[in-house]
Amino acid sequence: MQALASAVKIIYTRGNRTETLASLATLRKILNRFVAHRVFYEVSSRSKRGHEFFSAKNVFVVGLIEVTNYEHLKILIFDANNQSHSIEILNPQTMRIYDEMPGRGFAVSFISESENGVETRCYIRDEGEDETGIKEQTALEKITLPQLFEYLEELTAVETSKK
Repeated sequence: MQALASAVKIIYTRGNRTETLASLATLRKILNRFVAHRVFYEVSSRSKRGHEFFSAKNVFVVGLIEVTNYEHLKILIFDANNQSHSIEILNPQTMRIYDEMPGRGFAVSFISESENGVETRCYIRDEGEDETGIKEQTALEKITLPQLFEYLEELTAVETSKK
C-alpha cells in the first residue's frame, strides 16, 4: 500500500489549517458522515483561465463509501437507491473540508490538477438524513426507552389483572 502522506493535502476551512492525510481510516471517518444522508454533488472540470469543460450535478442518498489505495487512491460513493449510479474519485491531490457551522452545511471537495492546467473538482454537500429511511422505521424503533418501559408495564399490568 502506498503512503498517503505525500498524496492528499487536507484543507480545513474552519480554523484555516492545512495538513496531510494520515491514513485511509481518517478519510473513511470523514466521508462516512455522508452515509444514509442525501447529498448534493457537482463534478466539474475547467482550465486555469476559468473555461469550463463540463459540469454534472445531482442529488442522491449515499448508501456506501469505499476507499482503497492500491495502485492509486480511489474513492467510490454509491447511490443507495440506484445500483448503477456512483461517483468515482481517482488520485485527488487536495481535499477541502467545509465545516464552518458544526451540525449544518458539512461539505468536502476533492481537487486534482493536471500538468496542462486542467482542474477537476468533485464537491459533495450534506443535505440531511434520508427522510424515506426514517419513515420506514417501525413504531418500536421510534419510541424512547422510557416509553418502551411504560408500554411493557401496561402489557404486564393487563395480563396480571386478567388472571
